[in-house]
Amino acid sequence: MDRDPRSEEDQDADWIFAIDDPHSLPTDRLPGREEFDRYAQPLLARRGQGPALPDQERSGVEPDAVTGAIPVVEGEEDGSDGPDGTDGTADETVAPLARPRVVSYARSGTTPNAEDDEIPIAGFQLPERFKDLGLFDALRDVLALICLTSALTTTFTVADNPVLDLLGRISIGVALAGLVAVHALRWIPAAPPLRAIRTLRVAGMAPALVVALLVLGADLVLSLPVLFAPLPDGPPVGVGVGVSLLLLGAILGIEPRAHEGYLPQERARRAARRLLLGVGIAAAAALLLALVMIVGRLFTTGWAFSLMTFANTLISALLLAVVLASALRRERSWYVFSTAVVAGLAIAALADNTLGLQFAAPISVARGFVYLPFLLAALGLMISRSFVRSMPLSFRRTDWLVYSVRALELSALMHSAAVLWHLMGALAATSVPRPGGPVLHLVDAAVCACFVLVSVFGRTALLSRPAVSARASGVVASLVLVVVGFLDVIVSSIATASGAGLVTGGVALVLGIATALMLTVPAPVRDEFGAPDISRMFADFRARDNGRVSLLDLVPDVSHATAERKIFPGR
Repeated sequence: MDRDPRSEEDQDADWIFAIDDPHSLPTDRLPGREEFDRYAQPLLARRGQGPALPDQERSGVEPDAVTGAIPVVEGEEDGSDGPDGTDGTADETVAPLARPRVVSYARSGTTPNAEDDEIPIAGFQLPERFKDLGLFDALRDVLALICLTSALTTTFTVADNPVLDLLGRISIGVALAGLVAVHALRWIPAAPPLRAIRTLRVAGMAPALVVALLVLGADLVLSLPVLFAPLPDGPPVGVGVGVSLLLLGAILGIEPRAHEGYLPQERARRAARRLLLGVGIAAAAALLLALVMIVGRLFTTGWAFSLMTFANTLISALLLAVVLASALRRERSWYVFSTAVVAGLAIAALADNTLGLQFAAPISVARGFVYLPFLLAALGLMISRSFVRSMPLSFRRTDWLVYSVRALELSALMHSAAVLWHLMGALAATSVPRPGGPVLHLVDAAVCACFVLVSVFGRTALLSRPAVSARASGVVASLVLVVVGFLDVIVSSIATASGAGLVTGGVALVLGIATALMLTVPAPVRDEFGAPDISRMFADFRARDNGRVSLLDLVPDVSHATAERKIFPGR
């Protein structure tokens, strides 16, 4: 590096000040006091000040022992050296610190310890009365609002029953007005009537819940007389995706919130589990009725129709069983993962009119297994406050690996059902012409079998191989699912004019992307201190997955202590 020419006797002393920019100086040693004064003298002179640190030496003001902060006295603010504007030697009395200004060079800054809700975001802080509003409660109300408004724009019933359609619109309007009134009464009055707010919330959402159940009951009652008929003019009612969204919005909005003075107790938690069990029983009864209809249609409609209806019912019942079992068994990783899966289906169902999704198409008890209302009702209960508070939810870094394994397990399970669906479709195509014919179904069955093998390979690698090769194998398996799934979606869209789904590669595409991101982007490949320790994390993941005691289980539970509100500084 070029340096200014200096004498031999000065080079050893002031080589660190060879250039003018202090930010580009070497820092392998600190300068002495004389070196610092000689370097700082021209800088202070340009600012109209005197020597480097005269005030601190004469006034007795010392830097902070912890942070190294140097308080600046009043005289320095106006450019003078002493309290009387002179060089500071006329008066030996230390001037009071009228306007203290603390400059800290601590690496972590000077932000005091504070709770998350006490730290303003971009200088904005909610008033005191708004602090009781929880984030997840607000998200539930927003999701309920979206579901209710979407129920107005999507298909409600197939038969266009004027009475049911009118009741649906009235109930949606009452529910939306109830949501607005609840929040207006909570935040506008100086003393909110919490008991009246809770009553208004339940009364506003109850009509939407009753109308959704009424549509399901009407479809069941009116379908029983024609359960074995060919139905050339369509089902008598037909449950559209609007009914399912109305049911989900009503369940999400009917439970009082924490900021409304309601905290779920043991009785509310038991009630939430009983309701979820009731949803499972109702879904099982609907499945039994669908199987009876399928058997009866063998003699009235034809075996090809019954075979394809049974194939669709198999996939729907399998997905519903996975979701309900994960919630009722209280298995944490499956509960979180299945909730995310059904939430994705609910988001896709919002765009049913635009995308024409097959899983969200209107269906009737007289034509097949009505499962979507039960699936979205289970989602509403699983993310309600009462049910969530009864689950031991937490997140660890190894959970990225756990959810990767769950994604591959779900892929293997659902694509195995897709193989059976395609085999039944190929068999039915020999009797009734279907898009693509038997050959395309057989090709898709082979592709779904490939998805099963790749998913099993990735899961086995994550559970048994060495850490580095396990992660690499999981990423490769995910990329295969993504590439082959994308090609299957393109081919199926051209050949059969159908969108992405389980039997057309869409599920493999989505799960492959999710697994690849979980294995490469977040904590499995790095930690907060720099280089990752993948071996230790895989060891802890396998110990936990196999039921053995994990090292993290030995850490004491401090959640109660951290939840307490403490005054800063603690006393």
